[in-house]
Amino acid sequence: MYFLIWGFLVWLGATLIFRFFGHFFFHPENALLLLLSYLLVVPFIFLLTYPLYKLKDLTKEERLKAAMFIVLPGMFIDTVVLVIFPDVFTNLPVQSDRYFGSWLLWAYSLILVTGLPLKKREGR
Repeated sequence: MYFLIWGFLVWLGATLIFRFFGHFFFHPENALLLLLSYLLVVPFIFLLTYPLYKLKDLTKEERLKAAMFIVLPGMFIDTVVLVIFPDVFTNLPVQSDRYFGSWLLWAYSLILVTGLPLKKREGR
């Protein structure tokens, strides 16, 4: 339940950021800003997950389950949000919805990747 709530809070925070500041990131005519939004989310996702896994002292198997629970609330809610995109993200051009949807898939995929067990190198 903890990770579902965390996932909802992450979704809420990201949605509010893009609702009020998304016009700085998602302009179809500005490829550099789009690229930066994809790149900058990588360290942010790792900061939102790995310290939490460590704090909760999760096993490899528990990490994957936690990652799934983190993404579920946002993925469910975003299925509706993307349908009413112009009403939710009034500050974004409607044609940026495909970039936003793509970015969401990227971010959710990164969260799921953080749950995958990392192979330890032999001799370490």
